[in-house]
Amino acid sequence: MIGGIATRRGTVDDVDTILANVQSGFDSYGVFAPLGWVAPDATAGRDRTVERLADPRTWAMLALSGGSPVGHIAFVPGRERSVAEPRRADAERELIPRLCHLWQLFVLPEWWGRGVAPLLHDAATGVMRAQGYARARLFTPSLHARARRFYERRGWTVTGEEWSEDLTLMLTEYRLVLG
Repeated sequence: MIGGIATRRGTVDDVDTILANVQSGFDSYGVFAPLGWVAPDATAGRDRTVERLADPRTWAMLALSGGSPVGHIAFVPGRERSVAEPRRADAERELIPRLCHLWQLFVLPEWWGRGVAPLLHDAATGVMRAQGYARARLFTPSLHARARRFYERRGWTVTGEEWSEDLTLMLTEYRLVLG
């Protein structure tokens, strides 16, 4: 436990907790999103989230305060993707050797600035290295200045931008050399 925050591995049994964290994160995007933007319903992707959490190659961790979840992080093996093609199940896309994809990092807004995100991030990148990944990739909303500063302070570098139909926002792609 660090700073009153305990952590534990996340599993498929945590799907509803994880989706609630994601929804809280999506709802917070209203601060920077264009006027009229509507947060997507995180539960609409429940089946995909269950599928990913059930995959033994997925790694997830919950941050807890007094037993209550305050954030989570998860990564999956990196796979080929194309914005131009329709979304396909992970199993239908080719793995990219030694690349992991930081799938989610969400902390409840009332816990921002209290060390939860760095704790989760550092745990995840440590496990990525231990699992033999050489590089990591993530996508975050391009207008999310707070998230972008967070990743850039931790050595992530911008590699591109693309439109997300799911979020109806532009996303910035970041990469990290794990060494």
